[in-house]
Amino acid sequence: MILADYLTARSGPSPEHGFLLLGETGFSMPAASCSASPFAHWMRDEALPRAACLLLEQGLHLSRLSGLVRAAPGSACGPDAEAAWILARSDQGLVSIVVRAAAGAGAPRLREDAALALRQAARYLAGYAVVLVQGGPGEDAMEGYRRFAQDRGRGQVRADTLYASRDAGSGTMFACAWLGGDPADA
Repeated sequence: MILADYLTARSGPSPEHGFLLLGETGFSMPAASCSASPFAHWMRDEALPRAACLLLEQGLHLSRLSGLVRAAPGSACGPDAEAAWILARSDQGLVSIVVRAAAGAGAPRLREDAALALRQAARYLAGYAVVLVQGGPGEDAMEGYRRFAQDRGRGQVRADTLYASRDAGSGTMFACAWLGGDPADA
């Protein structure tokens, strides 16, 4: 038999992300009916956002970062998510990253994020743990981040600057930064 004897049909164009899974329920819904998550660019693509990669490359000398595992810590997910956790790989090893929206970036919440990043770094034997706060241009909510950074020995803090030190408890390299540019570039 030759190919012309078979019934063949070409598939039409389909959206890249046609349906979204609803938690662990097994149900899904059309992506078009969901509002966009502030962490969509962190959660869906293998490549991490460009500005964050540049910051981590310059501050921790990590090259070729890409995401492996992603999760929304806490009960909220989708557009209600306030944070995202990513296990990323680089040429220098694994990196545990927690990204938080600036609106929920108080010092106590950032301490919890740091503990999560360090705990997951220990779990996955990652050499690096990072907390990133996703702010916007002219963001006024930086006060909680300032208090958090001061707890870690930083007097003056600036946006788009990575502050790194070795964690005394685990020996993991810990870093934090306020991403002050356009969140899509973060």
